Amino acid sequence: MEKPENHAMESETLDHYKSDDHSDESEQQLATETPKSDSSSQLSLTQVMEAVDDFIQSLSSSTDPLKEIPPSVEPFPETVDSLVSKMESSGLGRDEAEDSAFILAVNRISKSVLTLRELRLDSTPVSSWLNRASSVQNRAASLLDEEFRHLLDRSREKNKNNKNADVSSDSTHVESDRCVLQEEETFPDFPPESISTLKKIAGAMISAGYEAECCMSYEMSRRHAFKEELSEVGFEGINVEDVQRIPWESLEGEIASWISIVRRCSTVLFPGELSLCTAVFSSEDHAATRKRLFTGLVSAVTIRFLDFSGAVVLTKRSSEKLFKFLDMYETLRDLVPAVEQSDSDLIEEIKLAQTRLGEAAVTIFGELENSIKTDQGRTAVPSGAVHPLTRYTMNYLKYACEYKDTLDQVFQTEPEQETRRNQREDDEEYKVSAFGRQMIKVMEHLDANLEVKSRLYRDPALRSIFLMNNGRYILQKIKGSTEIRDLMGQAWTRKRSTELRQYHKSYQRETWGKVLQCMNQEGIQVNGKVSKPVLKERFKVFNAMFDEIHKTQSTWIVSDEQMQSELRVSIAALVIPAYRSFFGRYKQHIDSGRHSDKYVKYQPEDIETYIDDLFDGNPPSMARKRT
Repeated sequence: MEKPENHAMESETLDHYKSDDHSDESEQQLATETPKSDSSSQLSLTQVMEAVDDFIQSLSSSTDPLKEIPPSVEPFPETVDSLVSKMESSGLGRDEAEDSAFILAVNRISKSVLTLRELRLDSTPVSSWLNRASSVQNRAASLLDEEFRHLLDRSREKNKNNKNADVSSDSTHVESDRCVLQEEETFPDFPPESISTLKKIAGAMISAGYEAECCMSYEMSRRHAFKEELSEVGFEGINVEDVQRIPWESLEGEIASWISIVRRCSTVLFPGELSLCTAVFSSEDHAATRKRLFTGLVSAVTIRFLDFSGAVVLTKRSSEKLFKFLDMYETLRDLVPAVEQSDSDLIEEIKLAQTRLGEAAVTIFGELENSIKTDQGRTAVPSGAVHPLTRYTMNYLKYACEYKDTLDQVFQTEPEQETRRNQREDDEEYKVSAFGRQMIKVMEHLDANLEVKSRLYRDPALRSIFLMNNGRYILQKIKGSTEIRDLMGQAWTRKRSTELRQYHKSYQRETWGKVLQCMNQEGIQVNGKVSKPVLKERFKVFNAMFDEIHKTQSTWIVSDEQMQSELRVSIAALVIPAYRSFFGRYKQHIDSGRHSDKYVKYQPEDIETYIDDLFDGNPPSMARKRT
């Protein structure tokens, strides 16, 4: 290890160790155990260090050049050297009092060396003493560095062994139990006494001018620890180069692993590393050191995270990728607080990667809009049922709304914000979020597409049923999801309900308007008497029309049970009273002739029975008519 040239002594660290409860005890204990040179045989370690303190103070206040070292200070390098030898045998971290006394001695010799170097004295005795003290200081710093690394590595190995033991003892637990254990674990798990010793060593090395060596040892050890942790959760298995080549189904698994690892770093590894770094380099003067070390540790890992994210963003866009992109966006968003204490450049890199994911999500969502607009399917869905495009779109939007806060973030662009500022606050659309406006656009495209598809049905009544089915499906999806309902707003929901009622009226008009005309009394009487031929024709036309409606519309589908029931009830309320009145008034005129059953085919009760067959999607059966 090279000796430092010019480094300042940190007085706060020295003062801290002077105030240690075990300092006096340590010095008295080591005074009886430390060999002394002949010139200081009558001085204890405590007395020697007090003499060194006075010597350092005099150097700062004296104006006369120093010619020689005071006799009480002269043997101090040998005293410290003997302490180094003792610590090389026993090691630090075993006796707190001895550790504190040793650190105090190292701090004093470091302060002495640094002060004398600053004075640049020409005295031969002083230079000789300085050379001896520098040699001892260098040896002490080497010991501290070795102990520092050893203590860091020893704790890491202990944690690793404990973890292996935990896995072995819990091997019979179910998977969910293992997940709970992982969530509750702490990282890194250093005992308080180890952290205390590490803190003392770091303070002593930095005070002695060996900050670079101390930081290098710390960073190397923690990098190894980080690598081991990440290897255990599969970080090494993520290959950025394969992202563009592997199929999406396989890439989804890689993304899931990436999300799990990054979240673990956000919640456990990075906060734990920051906590350890803060505890070891706790002095206010070490703030820059802490930031540099923490940034160095998390940067290498984070850059690999961002490389993977960047590679995923470059894959071909498709609608099924939206949710994985949003998961990654949220994961990086949650990573930022975990690295707040690092260099700002790293935070900006994370935010940039997050922005690119957001832009990709916007593009994918835009492609959903385009796919709806350009869907040119020319085959009508049988029986007027809900179109697959409607089901896909609404289920997609329902799932997307689980990310509504995130999607609102990615859709908040400047032009949209300017548009909102130009809106009146009492405007209903003003209250809709950025993502909510995108949802409304998608729904408008879907409505327009369904309107076009409804024209594939030649029967206007079936066209109305198709629009009712799809409109009801959309409305129920919105009502069934608080997120969608809140995003779309009440005005949009009311408008959708109004449209459904209009489709309902259109269906009734197209289907039952002509049926009701058959039961109109106008034209039945001729010269004040009922015209049987006209009456028979009316019953005959009613039967034919009702048979056709029953035959056709029994095969139609209304999948929503409530709407199906509402339709049947409304038809019954429209048709049955009119038929009952017509039947009651004119049936007697038909019964008096032959073949009355040929014309009076249905009883009023039969009409209600057959209405209940409508919209079941089943082949018609007229066998249930009155016998």
